[in-house]
Amino acid sequence: MSKSETLLITRSQVRAVLTMEDALAAVEAVFKAYGEGRTQMPPKSYLVFEKGDLRCMPAYLPEVGLATVKNVNVHPHNTDLPPVMATVTLFDPGTGSPLAIMDGTYLTAMRTGAAGGVAAKYLAREDAATAGLVGAGRQAETQLAALMGVRPGIRRVMVCDADAGRAAALAERAGEDYGVETFVCSLEEAVRAADVLVTTTPVHKPLVRAEWVRPGTHVNAIGADASGKQELESDLVRAAKVVVDNWEQASHGGEINVPVAQGVIRREDIFADLGEVVSGKKPGRESADEITVFDSTGLAVQDAACAAHVYRKLTASEGAPTGLRTIDFMD
Repeated sequence: MSKSETLLITRSQVRAVLTMEDALAAVEAVFKAYGEGRTQMPPKSYLVFEKGDLRCMPAYLPEVGLATVKNVNVHPHNTDLPPVMATVTLFDPGTGSPLAIMDGTYLTAMRTGAAGGVAAKYLAREDAATAGLVGAGRQAETQLAALMGVRPGIRRVMVCDADAGRAAALAERAGEDYGVETFVCSLEEAVRAADVLVTTTPVHKPLVRAEWVRPGTHVNAIGADASGKQELESDLVRAAKVVVDNWEQASHGGEINVPVAQGVIRREDIFADLGEVVSGKKPGRESADEITVFDSTGLAVQDAACAAHVYRKLTASEGAPTGLRTIDFMD
């Protein structure tokens, strides 16, 4: 492989070398680096279309020696194509040359799941035994995989989804994969039972009522990714210890965006960002009774960390591994 060649890495190749264990390790390490100011991450930028949007997410990890730009679309009404598709381009910071272009759709699902897992490691009770899943799509699956990686004491999974068939399918897979009891249930039942609650829906009207959430619950709020989206009642957010991945992103398009717009919470009401917790600047869970919420919007540094792992795993031997294609843009 010449210096001007760029690797083309497909989804199946990413999937072959990026396990949830790998993603958890990479994402936890990069949150620590982010919390200690050892990364560069300009704000996410958007192009807004009639039927969706395109987001550009750059990041630089000096200690890893790689920079990345992820381009990801959100087109919720797609039928023949997935509603979310992404590519990640890796660059050599020394020359600026594109080292690789890889599928980012699978990578995005894995790094988002891993962020929820890292949050649960620091914020959920160690004796958490019941997970509640509100939403049973692809992201619920990766969130559960990450949660089981950090809280293997989970013995019961409650699944709720507007599509009962999808909820049943996820419950069946969870039982087979993790050897846990699974139940398809109502929204209220899932919330009331949960020690760790995971919400992965695209709603604009809150689903999770404050009165349903028991003391000691940890909530991973994953679904809100644009202005106006909200899964948790504002009263719940106001009463909880809230940790965000990034204030700017969360306040404009994460779970807290509506309470912030309403004036219900302000920046000083946010306990920490996850990087501060992982790096030890601020504590995680401090008591068995506190309710904690992690507002996940997805950071470019997470993409960079997972993409770096994929690239290095696939290029560990001399030259391009068998099955990897290259293109020379200088040709």
